[in-house]
Amino acid sequence: MDWDMDQVIGDREAERTIIDKIERDHGIAVLRGEPANTITFSVQADGGLSALELVLRVAAVRRNPTVLGARRFPCMADIERVETGLIRAVAARDVHRREDLMTGALAYQDQMRMPLCLVENPGGTDDTVPGADFFERFGFQCIYDRPRYALNTETISEEMLRRAAGGETVPLDLPDTTLQAVAPGELLSLAHFVNARLCRGYGFFMVRSAAYCEFEQAKLLGSGGNLFQIMENGVRKGCFACTGTGAGSVREVVFDQTFDRKCYIVTEKAAEGKGPACMARIVNLPEMLGHVTGNGQITIAIRIHDPVIAENDGLFIWYIDEKGSRMERVDEPGTGGADDASMRPEVTVTIGELTAFLFGHIRLKQNAKFDSIYLSGPAWLDDIY
Repeated sequence: MDWDMDQVIGDREAERTIIDKIERDHGIAVLRGEPANTITFSVQADGGLSALELVLRVAAVRRNPTVLGARRFPCMADIERVETGLIRAVAARDVHRREDLMTGALAYQDQMRMPLCLVENPGGTDDTVPGADFFERFGFQCIYDRPRYALNTETISEEMLRRAAGGETVPLDLPDTTLQAVAPGELLSLAHFVNARLCRGYGFFMVRSAAYCEFEQAKLLGSGGNLFQIMENGVRKGCFACTGTGAGSVREVVFDQTFDRKCYIVTEKAAEGKGPACMARIVNLPEMLGHVTGNGQITIAIRIHDPVIAENDGLFIWYIDEKGSRMERVDEPGTGGADDASMRPEVTVTIGELTAFLFGHIRLKQNAKFDSIYLSGPAWLDDIY
């Protein structure tokens, strides 16, 4: 127990050292807020406050290769948990202030050895909130096109949803099947339900807990919506989040694979680049590579361009096997490559393109080497809206 406390104190002191350095180097303030997993980067200048909010979340990354011949669905024992940063908001009119805040936030995550950073809703709404083009300049790229959901109003009408939101258990068309809002005492079992279903089909998603679901429910209630569930003979068969009680207010949908969700939810798959997207970028490259494995031993010469983190920028030899992967630099940071013709890269990518590739969103090359890399995707990020 004393060792555990010493470890906690040591981690806090190490984080404080990192924060102090970021504050000095970038001229910004860094503050852990409430809840404790929220970090605010801010600067007071030109008569106003500019701020960036970073939320720390625990994500699930599938262990590859997946269990073969086990005659069972993948489960939570087949995933690894990693701390991930989610940029929830950036509010700054001055572009230079935005850049200072973004650079500071990425430096924090890199020093804290976080593998990945995501952006919530990167579409700018006014001149204080940056759009996708701003994040692209910092190495972010789309890794997920979120589908659009709506109620199948032939089976669940808006009036039925409003009744469920009001606390009523609403009978549906199938025998012994009902619609109801999720009660506070059911949030833990809901978290287990969602985790178990997502890990069967996805390589990356946010791990749910009762506290996580409680926060999401409070956010939805604040907009006039709620978390809803469909029960069959008292057993949960699916759940969905709504920001309101309209047919088009559905945001996230998770159902048991044996249940035909099309009876109740209509899904419109967004065309690439046409729907709500989630952007991400690798931050601490060695940490991310530890989760990337391959079918046999693979060696790739790769040139990575990273506009922010110098340690990620350069020409590398990428070694991949069934236990993980790593990269060895063959030039100095920022030199732009090696003159030796034998060290010419097989592929040249931005840090964002490498991220999108690892989550199966794009292809880098179509050959045996790249096809032998076990990807971290597909991702499930419907809860980020």
